[in-house]
Amino acid sequence: MTTKVLRPRASLWTLRITLLLHAGLVVAQPILAGYFLSGEVDAMDAHGPIGSTLWVISMLQFVAALFYWLAGGGRLWPMLVTAVLFVAEFVQLTYGYLQNFAVHVPLGTAIVVTVVWMTVWSFRPAARRGRKEPSR
Repeated sequence: MTTKVLRPRASLWTLRITLLLHAGLVVAQPILAGYFLSGEVDAMDAHGPIGSTLWVISMLQFVAALFYWLAGGGRLWPMLVTAVLFVAEFVQLTYGYLQNFAVHVPLGTAIVVTVVWMTVWSFRPAARRGRKEPSR
């Protein structure tokens, strides 16, 4: 008796698109901060608004990860990591406005690494495997 394995398709593409948007925005943040530190004061005109919206992108990503898990038969961990990212980005926003760079810079680095890592993972074969499908 074989069990039909549910594989994520549309739900995975939804997650990928959300992750690509999220990754593009978080990668822009240290670049804009670098421009600001090198004397381009107008860079903060973009850095602040992007930072203020990243937690909203995390909410969208959470919904996509929930869809990937429940409807698509994908893994649970992307949803859990996204929930942590949501909290981290809200804390990041708060410490950025407080100008507490001792927290803001390392937390921002962790956020960028995590989102880029999740984005790369989403395009690997492991992301297409269903929950009940054995690893190869």
